[in-house]
Amino acid sequence: MNSRPVRCIFSRKANGIPSASVIALTAALAAALPSVPAMAQESTAPQEASEEADPGTVIVTGSRIKRNGFNEPTPATVMSGELMANLGQVNISETLKLIPQNSSFQSDATAGTTAGANVGASFANLRGLNPFNGTRTLTLVNSRRFIPTSDGGAIDLNIIPSAMIQRVETVTGGASAAYGSDAIAGVVNVILENNFQGIKAQVDYGQTTRNDGKSFHASLMGGTSFGDGRGHFVAGIEYQKNEGIGDCAKVRLWCAESYDIFVNSNSILPGTTARSGFNIPGSPTYGLPHYVIGPDSKQAYNEPRGVLRNRGPAPVQARNLRFNEDGTAVVQFDPGRFVGEAQIGPRQGGDGVSTYDDSDIQTPLRRWVGYVYGQYDLTDALQVQTEFTYARRTASSTNAVVPPRSTNFFNADNAFLPESVRTLLNGAQFSFGKDMDGLLQAYNESDATVFRGLLGLSGPLFGDWTWDAYYQYGRNDRHQQRTGTRVNTPFIYATDAVDEGLVKTGVANGNIVCRELTKANPDPRAQGCVALNLFGLNNADPRALAYAYRPVMQDFKYSQHVLSGSVQGTIFDGWGAGPISAAAGADYRVESGDVWHGDIPDYNDYAFTFGLDYAGEIKVLEGFGELNVPVFRDSAIGDLLELNGAIRYTRNHAKNRDSGEQKTSGTTSWKVSAVYDVIPDFRIRASRSRDIRAAGFRELFLRNVPTEPWSTSGIVNNWWLNPVASQTGNDGTPILNGGSFALTPEKADTTTLGAVFQPRFVPGLRFSVDWYQIKINDAVTTLPGQRIVDFCHQFDIFCDRITFAGADRKDITFIDARQVNLAKLEVRGIDVELDYRLNLSDIASSWNGALNFRILGNHQYDFISQANPAASPRDYGGQSGPVVDGGDFNPAPPWIWNAFVTYDNAGFNTTLTWRRISQGIYNVERIGPEDEGYDPTQPNSINTNRVKGATYFNLAMSYRLPMGQSDTRHIELFASMDNIFDRKPPVAPGGGGGGGSNYPTNPVYFDTFGSKWRAGIRVRY
Repeated sequence: MNSRPVRCIFSRKANGIPSASVIALTAALAAALPSVPAMAQESTAPQEASEEADPGTVIVTGSRIKRNGFNEPTPATVMSGELMANLGQVNISETLKLIPQNSSFQSDATAGTTAGANVGASFANLRGLNPFNGTRTLTLVNSRRFIPTSDGGAIDLNIIPSAMIQRVETVTGGASAAYGSDAIAGVVNVILENNFQGIKAQVDYGQTTRNDGKSFHASLMGGTSFGDGRGHFVAGIEYQKNEGIGDCAKVRLWCAESYDIFVNSNSILPGTTARSGFNIPGSPTYGLPHYVIGPDSKQAYNEPRGVLRNRGPAPVQARNLRFNEDGTAVVQFDPGRFVGEAQIGPRQGGDGVSTYDDSDIQTPLRRWVGYVYGQYDLTDALQVQTEFTYARRTASSTNAVVPPRSTNFFNADNAFLPESVRTLLNGAQFSFGKDMDGLLQAYNESDATVFRGLLGLSGPLFGDWTWDAYYQYGRNDRHQQRTGTRVNTPFIYATDAVDEGLVKTGVANGNIVCRELTKANPDPRAQGCVALNLFGLNNADPRALAYAYRPVMQDFKYSQHVLSGSVQGTIFDGWGAGPISAAAGADYRVESGDVWHGDIPDYNDYAFTFGLDYAGEIKVLEGFGELNVPVFRDSAIGDLLELNGAIRYTRNHAKNRDSGEQKTSGTTSWKVSAVYDVIPDFRIRASRSRDIRAAGFRELFLRNVPTEPWSTSGIVNNWWLNPVASQTGNDGTPILNGGSFALTPEKADTTTLGAVFQPRFVPGLRFSVDWYQIKINDAVTTLPGQRIVDFCHQFDIFCDRITFAGADRKDITFIDARQVNLAKLEVRGIDVELDYRLNLSDIASSWNGALNFRILGNHQYDFISQANPAASPRDYGGQSGPVVDGGDFNPAPPWIWNAFVTYDNAGFNTTLTWRRISQGIYNVERIGPEDEGYDPTQPNSINTNRVKGATYFNLAMSYRLPMGQSDTRHIELFASMDNIFDRKPPVAPGGGGGGGSNYPTNPVYFDTFGSKWRAGIRVRY
């Protein structure tokens, strides 16, 4: 057979597992390998992957000037499509996890943390800088903008056809001068195989070793030239179905342990009105710190059979009682520890089910993607190109059904109450708790379709100058629905059940109805009311549930028009160091969106909504220029010095279609950079940029319903009422979240300084280290209601966003928590990369193949947030615990490493991957025994403030079987395994609303799936 050059492609998603079936599969592949002769080796450094299509000049992400990729002064990481293929990756989101600088906050593994309109989506999030309602990472396809798939402006990676990817270029630094707004953290540029020739198909299947997480994937792609080589056509389709992984505590033993963070403050002791806490000497939990991380988390008074809470006005003897299954009697209920005054939130131990009974580990998802590309040389000086993308994604996640809130008081004459309970109540009302998930299912379902069409022209001008221009249209339609949402007033009416005869005549007749319907003039909302019996199991009338719990929906429609043109070429040949090149151009785009919620009656009365209707339009006009100047080459003071500068002016006009408000802003972004080759082996590179980002659609226009007082998202710790925090708060108040038309553009100053060492005495070795700093001023963010209260109390800032009932501030009646411009965010760290390729024939002439080693590392040592110049800055660097401020930014553990060892020989390729997340801080705002100054009697004390590190090993193998004598025709078998030792994630609870947790770990950084495998077959013809 014909020999082919040995290639080494690196990736993280290469895995094996200690499973008999897996070991057998690996052994079978290895045994099937025929003996292959020694063959010529071809060295291919990872960076060269970006130049496979054209080894001459390419446009490298971060610059608009055509030049060799090795001359780029900004640190860049390139992952090739062959990398994805060799490791069995079928989604680009898997590839981005190979990059330590990316934080996967929005992905299929974070449904519990990010449950909302973007369920099932995966976004790029470089440096963890994406705000919850927007993006600071610009995602491009073929170096062009793509239609946003979220109302926050991000691009769902599911709609990009992974089977057609040629390479993924990532620049982790400011790139606004080159590509415009949103590129503060960097750019992810996905380049598709538009020059592909032939046909390739793939079918594969994967699952975890626990027989869940089942995934089927298939793709087909073809490309051909026509018109005597003047034209080229490529088309492809892709399908993927992920069945997902179910409720965390039910399917994983580590999750069933139910670790959580509990608040040891002002806890109510069972059977009494006495309190216990870290600050109450002599109480049962005195001696423990304020915050306690431990197992066996349950939600307060959340029990399937129903519970009478330990709360007035019910007398003490009628508290902490649980109904039997029939709802005809009660027994004593164990409420566990750390139950607070609000009677909601996590508590440790006692009766009930795990907090994590309704947290999906992986979101079920289906996606269909179709892509067509064509180009044709109309003349020798004019080429036309076109691209079309159509994609659809459906996804769903389960959510907890909203139970009765603690301030919903039931009446003692409730017709469904056992007489024994009615006697204990003695006419008093009672607070009732119940886990509703056995009666109803709450699904968050999303169905999104995306269309993108592009028509472009390009050609030569004079000399080596070229021009290009294109028009692009995109549209995104997303339908969202959430079932099982409590409607507050109907719920109150349905649970206020009475005997009709007893109310009307004083004589019971056994006909149990809603009390409101017995009135002479009942509320029209009571029409259709059916009495709801929540006492015991399965005693609720389905008609009553349908009346009190209803679906909510959201339709999001977004369109984008883009018109862009540019020129590039050589100004003059320079003075012997190389040609001086330039690029210039202009971009104009119009984006408009509309969000509608179906005109649902009494929409503001729902316990959960997707927000109010809103609509807006954003128009952006930009002009840019870039200049590249080689200063000297082969000089006595160095081998090369090259300078690059770029500037862009952006004019942004926004219009709120609901209010009619309009505003216009103008900002300038720029970048200067240099590469200095001291000697051929050693390079110094540096860059400085001013980057900008205007607030996006959701950040400007989002309108919400205020939260429900005393719900988990409608409660705060009022420091004027009590200087010590309660478990979930002590002051119930409506909190208004949403966008703000008053937002100003963000400005970021990015600095990078690095060195590249490529010694000639060690052929194949390349090592780089780069320091980075990103300073963002006027950062757009969402401050939770509690954070606003904290800042007002501590620094006397943001107090104008709080409405107090009186001058003593002991009753908060409203909090405006809409988007604000923070003073600053600062991120600093170090990126490390090492590549080494060793041809084994260099060791012994009889040895075949090659070994490749690659290490990628990121050390983030500063992540500083300062809300206002009057507030103290807080450094979140090294925190690997819960997300900060509801996910508005995501600091990283101190070190993240990805290392790869690949053996490549003829048709056989295998890669062992090592991923290491170092030990991190749980919460920088707490002090634990590991920290200086720990004192369990202090309000910031915690029993442990460290998150253990995690190490994962993966393995992948593939083998090609030739078809005939052609190198491009073959059948390829492949298999991969992730987390081969099935390491459980470390304990790091948090990330939920109201101080609660969605998972007992942080799924952004730690694997929650466990060992999983994928195997398949590819055909290339």
